[in-house]
Amino acid sequence: MVLCAMTNLTCKHTLRGHRGTVFALSLSTDGKTLVTASKDAKLRVWEVASGKLLRTIEGSKSPLLSVALSPDGKIAVTGNTTNSVQFWDVEAGKEGAKYTGGTGHHGTVNGIAYAHDGSFALSVADDRKVMKWDPVKAKQRTVMNKHEAPVLCVAISPDNKRCVSAGSDGTARIWNLDSGEQLQVIKAGPESVMAVAWSADGKAIATAGNEEEIRLWNPDTGAAVKAIATGVQAVNAIAFSPDSKWIAAGGTDSNLFLWEIENPPPPPAQSDPAKGDQRVQFKGHANSIHSIAWSKDGKAVVTGSKDETARVWV
Repeated sequence: MVLCAMTNLTCKHTLRGHRGTVFALSLSTDGKTLVTASKDAKLRVWEVASGKLLRTIEGSKSPLLSVALSPDGKIAVTGNTTNSVQFWDVEAGKEGAKYTGGTGHHGTVNGIAYAHDGSFALSVADDRKVMKWDPVKAKQRTVMNKHEAPVLCVAISPDNKRCVSAGSDGTARIWNLDSGEQLQVIKAGPESVMAVAWSADGKAIATAGNEEEIRLWNPDTGAAVKAIATGVQAVNAIAFSPDSKWIAAGGTDSNLFLWEIENPPPPPAQSDPAKGDQRVQFKGHANSIHSIAWSKDGKAVVTGSKDETARVWV
């Protein structure tokens, strides 16, 4: 993986077909398969290398706000605006196992994450809960409930032992996934935290939202590490590079941005005008970006937008 090449990304494929915002997307571990989830209540499955649409999966009764794909690419888990966590057989193109009615969320399901070893999935929702699921049996295992407002996003540690959830209460909360115990409460800001990511080396958590900053935190202590000024009014999505040295982000200004974490450029307002905009940015989307994924080999970034497309950048 040569990340200096990432500063020269081009849009290889523009994936069209959804009839609504692409709120969420997820890549398989091998980087060959992409699933996108949209306001149109449909899942679409794509071949990343060719940009070919493999299948469209229908069955959600409301817009899909979140999706996570199993590491082997066989199961997709989604959350929608009518409180449902659904499990899909990606290869068959249909809904798989169902969980028992009445045991799920009571509010819009805003975020989904899949364990790196495929052993469980997490969901977060407006009902302030973080839920752990057995994705094969589609059964709920653990409920974590300490947030004071809707939970908007969730990420899992590389060793699958902890997760971080964040949301409208301005906090990011770290949990022990075996016991359900809350380990840390990070005061991430007065505004909603709309995006969260855990670095692949396990050493950093990133949060972002309406404050024009990406903030980095120590996951063991909850201490603030660094703030990166973005110049973007609202950051909706973030992702670490596989080597944990870069972070990708997208938001309301429709551009994909990359920052080198150890040496980010100065805030746009303080940049040298003679040098232009020193942020590494890529233009192409016609509306705000809502979802980002970085391939495990570091060679591609995928974005989803309100312009009803997803883009593959290489």
